[in-house]
Amino acid sequence: MGAAAPLLLLGMLSREALVRWKTRLMETGRGAKVVLGVLLLVIGAAVLTGVDKSVETALVEASPDWLTALTTRF
Repeated sequence: MGAAAPLLLLGMLSREALVRWKTRLMETGRGAKVVLGVLLLVIGAAVLTGVDKSVETALVEASPDWLTALTTRF
């Protein structure tokens, strides 16, 4: 009983919160799908055109030496 009561209360409260926030969560999910879709299209276009290589080169040159050594060591 000692552990079950708080878990039951937590379960009931979280369900009520999800029911209240359902509409907002659904709208946010739809918006996030669109944003992620556009992001994937942009990344795909960058890979096809080769722009990703120049961005990668610029990021590696801008990163500190210790970070480059850490990420390429293994």
